Amino acid sequence: MNTLKSITENYHTHTFRCKHASGDASDYAKAAWEAGLTTLGFSEHTPVPDGRWNNVRMDMDQIDSYDEAIRGAQEAFPGLNILKGMECDWIPEYNNFYKEEFREKRNYCYLIGSIHWFKSEGEWIFSYSPEAFGKAREYADLLIDMIESESFDFIAHPDLFGLFSRKWNTETTAISRAICEAAKTYSIPLEINGYGFRKAQIETAEGTRYAYPVENFWEIASDYGIEVVCNSDAHRPEDVNKSIDLCLDIAERNFLPLAEFDFDKCAKEVLQ
Repeated sequence: MNTLKSITENYHTHTFRCKHASGDASDYAKAAWEAGLTTLGFSEHTPVPDGRWNNVRMDMDQIDSYDEAIRGAQEAFPGLNILKGMECDWIPEYNNFYKEEFREKRNYCYLIGSIHWFKSEGEWIFSYSPEAFGKAREYADLLIDMIESESFDFIAHPDLFGLFSRKWNTETTAISRAICEAAKTYSIPLEINGYGFRKAQIETAEGTRYAYPVENFWEIASDYGIEVVCNSDAHRPEDVNKSIDLCLDIAERNFLPLAEFDFDKCAKEVLQ
């Protein structure tokens, strides 16, 4: 594992294809190169065959163009280690699709597991909607199920439930411990996500704070020795290196080691 240091990698990057970001792979690569990054990983929001939630994710027929855009960025910036990945919302019935389409067929370097929708009483609920309030336990249950699948290289913004849990209490403490215990058991790194620092703060019972990252969560994570990943979660080229230093501050304050990844087996394969 790394000792804490300045970070020159970002493994969480989107493109215009998700419909809520701007720019293409070459734009992000140029910005990353100019910012002094050494590694840039692309992780677009993954489409699924039934087309659900496709207003905020890539369409199935865009996967080839995504691959081609990353190949073009690699050719244009040979000095930058550019990796091909996906951010996959956890839909258990599509676990095999994720593995077969992206790991086996397309040889993606990594897959990020994330929860933006979760099930409550049989219905899928968007984490950013009012219906999510008071349902942190349902979010955590699905996230733990995702960790236990061992299908992903790390888990994005595990503390996103801070968005709809506006009071830190025994329940949120228990939820955090359950998530961290699962991550420790399965040796899955958790992401400290910098996008939350670039969003409006929220009002809570304890005062104004960022919806995420949630400091209370990461204080609990320090009890488990979990490895972490500090990412920008860039949705604009100019944000490719933003907020990573603030994520690193959280890791340092809570003595959380940085995860290291060995993606040599797939790096540059798209140039072949």
